[in-house]
Amino acid sequence: MFEKQKQEALQGSTAIQAGGNINIGLSYTDVKEIVYDLFKQNFPELLQEAYKQAKDNFEEYDKKLDEAIKRRIEEIDFKKFKEPNTQYLLNSSINHAARKGKNIDLGLLSETLVASLGRDNTEILNIVAEQALETIPKLTSDQIKILTLVHYLIHCSLQGITNISVSERNNSIVFGMVQGIPEKLYSYLNYMSSLGVLSINQFQGINPYDAIKNQYQSLYKDMKSEDVKIDVEKKSPSLAKLAKIYEDKELRVVNLTPVGMLIALINMRRIFPTIDYKIWIK
Repeated sequence: MFEKQKQEALQGSTAIQAGGNINIGLSYTDVKEIVYDLFKQNFPELLQEAYKQAKDNFEEYDKKLDEAIKRRIEEIDFKKFKEPNTQYLLNSSINHAARKGKNIDLGLLSETLVASLGRDNTEILNIVAEQALETIPKLTSDQIKILTLVHYLIHCSLQGITNISVSERNNSIVFGMVQGIPEKLYSYLNYMSSLGVLSINQFQGINPYDAIKNQYQSLYKDMKSEDVKIDVEKKSPSLAKLAKIYEDKELRVVNLTPVGMLIALINMRRIFPTIDYKIWIK
């Protein structure tokens, strides 16, 4: 299956076509055998009904992992599959997936495992990815939305644009991703803080339009935040909606940790495949 590999180009990304035989140190069959052996070792004596559910969950995760490997094949250091640490991480992700199934975002879990296998990873990115793998099974979809909203609004921008309207398409996509965040977030945020994905500072007050001004200095360098808000509401309504959610949910008190940032980035990278984690995880 690795002899011909095509990655779809989205949001201006570069399509990669790898033809012929790829020397990755391990064959795909070797990796599949590792994955299935780990599952069988961990779930050998369950009752028939429980085993069937665990196996169904595992096979769904295996499918997601297969898709993630295909998408990122050019980035993966397959020799890492021979390392004890990688097999430990793989084993842990299989256990979480088989036990909880669709209660976990299996796609996000598989993408995070693949992120830990990057051949160009820094040491800190490897460490943060490992922590994210252990944390994702403990997060709900709404909590992942919170991380995504905060990171995108406060830390992300579309570089080189001359008008904020150019960012509207991306802003609209992210707005769709974060719909349904609950009204009352106090217990959510405290729980997420206990997991180490964010910290809470009741004395800070990040104005979302100050953050937008900072991210788009070439557009708003000499403007007041009130004027930035007027321009954004007129030219990028989806960005204004994201800012309103941020304000309404009182997310100004939140700072993401590197683990929270990486989870948000991996979630967004499923839509925006050119995101480079190393810009933020240094």
